[in-house]
Amino acid sequence: MRHWVNLALLLVFSTLVLTGVLVFLLPFSQTNTRLHVVSGVVCTALIVKHVLGRIPYLRSAFAIRSKVIGPILRTSVVVFWGGVLVASVTALPPTNWLMDQSYEVRERLQIVRSSSLVGFGQTMPHRRIVVRKAKQDTNASLSIHLGYSTWLDELPTTAVWVESTTGTMIETLYLDESIAYRDEVSGRDATLRRSDVLPIWRHAYTAVSGVDAKGDVDGMTGATQNHRFELDGYLTPGEDNRFVVCVEVNLPGDVNEQWRDVEWGQPSLLYTALIDVDSETPHAILELTGHGGGLQSDGNIRYDLESVTTARGIVDLFLAKLDVPRPEFIEVRESHPIVTYSAARAKAETHE
Repeated sequence: MRHWVNLALLLVFSTLVLTGVLVFLLPFSQTNTRLHVVSGVVCTALIVKHVLGRIPYLRSAFAIRSKVIGPILRTSVVVFWGGVLVASVTALPPTNWLMDQSYEVRERLQIVRSSSLVGFGQTMPHRRIVVRKAKQDTNASLSIHLGYSTWLDELPTTAVWVESTTGTMIETLYLDESIAYRDEVSGRDATLRRSDVLPIWRHAYTAVSGVDAKGDVDGMTGATQNHRFELDGYLTPGEDNRFVVCVEVNLPGDVNEQWRDVEWGQPSLLYTALIDVDSETPHAILELTGHGGGLQSDGNIRYDLESVTTARGIVDLFLAKLDVPRPEFIEVRESHPIVTYSAARAKAETHE
């Protein structure tokens, strides 16, 4: 049994080291992270088994009058271990230099992460759900149910975000793992960028972050100083809050007569809905609003949908649901039901 544990520990530890190196050098991957975590748990169990079989040795090694290991050597081991912990926690050299070489630090400008209040997952093969909880119990929470057509062999690349009624991005709620941690997207025959695949989201993100499609800081862009970059302020009932839920999808290879690019085919499609926090109707269906213009797009929304054919069938139903607490002490104004919304209507309302 001892030999079995030693060999298994060697193999599992090797896997743990390899996946750790990949986590350090490459973008986040659920598969690699899962393998790393599972290997860590198994390695810990094997180490415990190994240590339990070596208890007599450890007792003699750390005994005060041990003949196995002297007090100076024993003290040096403890000091070494403590030094590693202190240097790591306080980011002392060379630990800070080591972390600066990681992918997370080197590519921090292009990594997009959702708020810790956002949860998402794939509930069924053709269903996703994105939930944005509120910081305060008295505020509303938002969930977006993404239903795709069951004939799809693969789900489209998707981004979910919210905007103000004036068209400024408030917060990105969901971005596919394939493009969340890197700007480049590996296609079938070519390498594309986020701005090629999801140009509308990328344009809105650039406008508020000041980070262009190449990951460089653009000092000419960025929202105004009084802009709120989180959704919480918009989820408070009784304050006439309204915002827009946006979902952009793009399915590779869905070509037609006008969009013949074999890599991505028809352009990305934008679905939107206006959310009125004080409405008595909690649901809103996202409507097809426009498209992204295809590869090399400038990020502006195109409203001419005549050239879009089979891509319309990608979506079964996109539904936004608002869960608003209604305590007796909150005065809620008389309001209209939640209505479906388009960017064109937003602009018209803004000018009015």
